[in-house]
This record gives sequence, structure tokens and C-alpha cells, in this order.
Amino acid sequence: MIAPMKKVSLVCMKEDREKLLSALQHSELIMLTEGEGGRSGDDRDSTALQRKADTLLKELSKFTKKKGLFEALPEVDRKDFDVISESAVDEMSRLEEAFKKKDRLDSEINGAVDKLSELTRWVHFKKDVSLLGESGYTVTLLGTVPVKNNESLLEIESLGTEELYRNEKECVVLVSFIKSEDVTKTLRELQFEEAKLPIKSGVIADEVKSLEAFLTEKKKEREESISELSDLANKSKADVELLFEQYRARSELSEIRLPETLETVVFEGWVREDEIERFKEAVKEATPLFDVEIRDPEEGEEVPTSLTNKKLVSQFEGITNMFNSPKYGDYDPNAVMAPWYWIIFGMMMGDAGYGLMMAVFILLGKKLMKPRGETAKLMNVMLYSSITTIIFGVLFGSYFGEELFPSVLPFTAMEDPVKMLIITIVVGVLHIFTGMITKIVLLIKEGLWLEAIFDQVSWMMIILGIGFIFLPNMTTAGIVIAVIGALIVLLTGGRSKKGILGKATGGIISLYGITSYFSDILSYSRILALGLATGVVGMVMNMLAGMIQGSVIGFILSLLIYVIGHVFNLVLGLLSAYVHDCRLQYIEFYGKFYEGGGVPFRPFKIRTNYINIKKD
Repeated sequence: MIAPMKKVSLVCMKEDREKLLSALQHSELIMLTEGEGGRSGDDRDSTALQRKADTLLKELSKFTKKKGLFEALPEVDRKDFDVISESAVDEMSRLEEAFKKKDRLDSEINGAVDKLSELTRWVHFKKDVSLLGESGYTVTLLGTVPVKNNESLLEIESLGTEELYRNEKECVVLVSFIKSEDVTKTLRELQFEEAKLPIKSGVIADEVKSLEAFLTEKKKEREESISELSDLANKSKADVELLFEQYRARSELSEIRLPETLETVVFEGWVREDEIERFKEAVKEATPLFDVEIRDPEEGEEVPTSLTNKKLVSQFEGITNMFNSPKYGDYDPNAVMAPWYWIIFGMMMGDAGYGLMMAVFILLGKKLMKPRGETAKLMNVMLYSSITTIIFGVLFGSYFGEELFPSVLPFTAMEDPVKMLIITIVVGVLHIFTGMITKIVLLIKEGLWLEAIFDQVSWMMIILGIGFIFLPNMTTAGIVIAVIGALIVLLTGGRSKKGILGKATGGIISLYGITSYFSDILSYSRILALGLATGVVGMVMNMLAGMIQGSVIGFILSLLIYVIGHVFNLVLGLLSAYVHDCRLQYIEFYGKFYEGGGVPFRPFKIRTNYINIKKD
């Protein structure tokens, strides 16, 4: 159900703003509506430190072990969260210096590698490189020329050419000549490429040896730096994560805009009616000087929606919220959706063995991961659905794709899929009728009795009548019921149109809507399809494992096939059942009565990624 909300206006002294904001942030009771006033502050330091910590955490991930899938988040007391540890700040500074040292070494090593790579190409030039270039009237150049042009270069009499080294593609040559534009042009034509040396003097071979020694030393320093950084990272990562959360919380506080006067600040927002007293207590703890006004929502105000369903139903709220949140003052559909989602999910899986695996894996995951929020709710939905999966698995006689025990039903989906299809169609009709009945109740509450009969009851009569036609001894009754329903639709479907012709045309067009209902009902055949797919894949895995069990090695391999195959089939089945069950709820079910369009109630609170804050 949707919780009643209250609009709260709270006034306090300016000097109490930060303290009160922090208290409200920890209480998680109010959804603030920000005004056009000033910010709580300009905490640039917290914002900058938050970014710094975030950058450090990204770098730390390269040097620390990743958190395991089942590793729970550390818990921090509220009082500890509010106090930033100086030792943690020092640790972060040491990490920054360690990363700067590593980056400096990386830069030096990369520069030396590039320089060495360039010099190695010219190492066959044994003289001092200061001899190269122009000297009076002569020019001496070191460079390369393609092998195919080397002979032509050697034949030029005006050049003093010495070949120093050659490979398959090019020759390293030393050329000397008297300054001349013609010679320069000839060199260009022969594709001579002058060496661009990174040094101005000295022998290249000596420089190469010096660079190699420099690289050896720097690489050793880098290894020591990385080892030191890795130790420091593993030791300090938890502190940096906590600092990131603390700085982010402070930064978010400073971003809040609140209307203010010369000496006071005004907080406005929405609080659940049943949380008003807790809200007042949280304010009193923060400041004794305040004034609060509490009122009901006014017409035209956009009121957020907070749901207060009992635990079993509340776990399914995320399914509805992914589609559309209920609008404040409207109907919360979760109470009627949750049982159907639970049942249909079990039918789609329909295997007792997989249901047992679901229960074991999810209970183990909840124990190790300690999930929270929507993740915890989704895991609970899967846990609850494991019960219906086991129940329908027993009914259908399916245990890991095999009929280990006789089915409770007089047939199995594998042996007689037509009968199973009929059951899924009946389930679909009941599911759709539940949506239509819900719509009838809502219309009656609004006093729209005729709309309930004309737009809902009439279609239920048509669908029910058509179904009765196929039952023995019910054909005549089915025809009568279907015809009465069709006449109601035909005569009332165009009641909003003007003129006799418009009303008649509207009725005929409305009656054509039977195709949409048939399409919706046939959509439930996916229950059979998914159930068969899960069973067939499980059966195939069993057959593959059985085919290689003729020896000890074959038996061991068959166990691997059993484990891997059935886990894969379970994961695939869960994903398919989750998606297709949601589709049936969103389109076939909610399409009959639910509109949504609400704004979810999102209280002002501390958002954390790396820690959990213990509740007082």
C-alpha cells in the first residue's frame, strides 16, 4: 500500500544548518525539495578530496586483490563515519607520493627506451656525433638509403660515401660533400633519410651502454617501488574507501540549496506520516532551536510515493518500480502482482531439482554477500520462487530434467505438451481476469459502475463464454454468455462518440479488440516453452554425462558435465524466467488496470559503495 505523506517546513538558525543537514542525512526520513537559496556551503576541499580519493581507488585496483563475490562490505558506526581520521589522510598522502614516484620512474624508463631505440639504429657509426653536420664548406651526414639506391649513391663522384651497415631494406651510410644544392637534390631523389639523433656529442656506442646501465638501475627502482606500492595499497585501500565515502557525503551536503533569510534557513520536503515523530526526534537531537510546520499535500503538488507493504510483498516492489512507480493517491498493484509473479516464475522453471539448487545457492549467497537494498529484494524474490519451482517440479514430475518420481498430474509436459498448453492458457486467463477484476474494483470505488460493466465485465463474459464452448455440455451456455458480452461491447463501445453512426462504428471497432485479448492469452504459452526448454536442456546434459560413464575417467568427466551443465541450465532458466515473467506482468497484466507515473520517495541519505553504515 501507499504510505500517507506529509509536507514539512522546518526553520532553524543559520549556524545550525550543517549540523541539522548531517542529522537529516543520517536519519534517511525526509525527501528534500530544494529551493533557489544559497548552498549549504562551498566545501571545495571535500569535493577535491573526493575526486582525489576516487582517482586513487581506480589506481589501487591495479595493485590490490579484487573483492570476492561473496565478500561482505565492512560496517562503520555513524560516529566513526562523521570523524575523518588524520592517519587515514596521511595514508592517502603517502599513496599519492608512491604513485608519483612510480609515474616518474615510468616516464624516465620510457624516455630512455625511446632514446635507446633511436640510437641503436646508428650504433655502427663509431665516431663522435659532433663531427656530423656543416663545417665550413663541407657537410657530413649520417642516414639511410634504400638498398636498391645504394649503388647509385656510391657511384656519385662528388660524394664521399661510406656504407656502415645494411639489412634487407636499407643501408646506413655516412656521406660527405661540398655544400651544393645539386647534391642535396640528388640525395632527396635517392631517398636519403638523414639521422635525427637525440644527442649532440659523444660516441653512440658509449651512449647506448650508458642508457642500458641507466635502464637497469631504473627498472630495479621501479620494481622496488611497485612492491612498496602494492604493500601500501593493500594496507590502505580500506582507509581510502572510507575517506571517499566521507568526502562524498560532505560534498553532497554542501551542494544542497535551501531558502534562507538573514539569520534563518528553511528546510522543505516530504516525510511519511508514520515517520513524523522520528523526524522530530532527529531534528531535536541536532538543534533545540527550530520551528516546524506539518501539513497534508495540496491539490496539484507532486507528492512522492513510498510503499509500506508487508515483508513478503515488499520484496516484489522492485519488479513494479522497474516498470513504473505507483502514483501517490492511486492504487499499489504489488499485493495482486506478487502472488502471480511467484506462481508464474515457478511454472516457467518447473523443476524440483533446480528449485532446490536455487534455494541452496541463494541462501548461501545471502549468507556470504550480505546484500542490501534492491539486490537483497531481488535475491529474496528468487528465494521465494524456488518454493514454487519445487512445487511445480513435483507436480510435473521433473527433477533435473528427469522423471525420477511419478508426477502428481496424470501427464507430463514432455509426454503431452498439448494438455500443458491448455493449463498455461487457463493460468493466463485467470491472470488477465485478476487484472480486470482489479480494474472493476477501482472503477466501482470511483462510482463508475456502468464503465465497470461495459468495459470489463463484458470482455470477461466474451472470454469466459468462448472458453465454455470447448467444454462438454457447456457449449450452449458458452455461446449465450459470449454473445451477451459481445452485444454489450457492440452497443456501448462507441458511447463516447457523437452521432448514431459514430457510436455504431465505435462499437464495431471496440469489438475488434477481441484479437488483442486472444494475443494476450496466447502470450502465456511462453510458460510452456520455457518449462520445456529447461527440461530438455537438463535431459540432454544427463544423456551426455551418461554416454561417457564406461570408465573411471569417464565417470569423473560425467560429474563435471552434470555440475557445469546443470548450473548453466539453471542460470539460463533463471534469466529467461525473470525476463518473461516481468513481460507478462508489465504487458498482459498491468495493461488491464495499472497506469503508474509516480515519483519514488527517495529520502536524503548517505549513499555508499564501499561500506555499510550501522544504524543507531
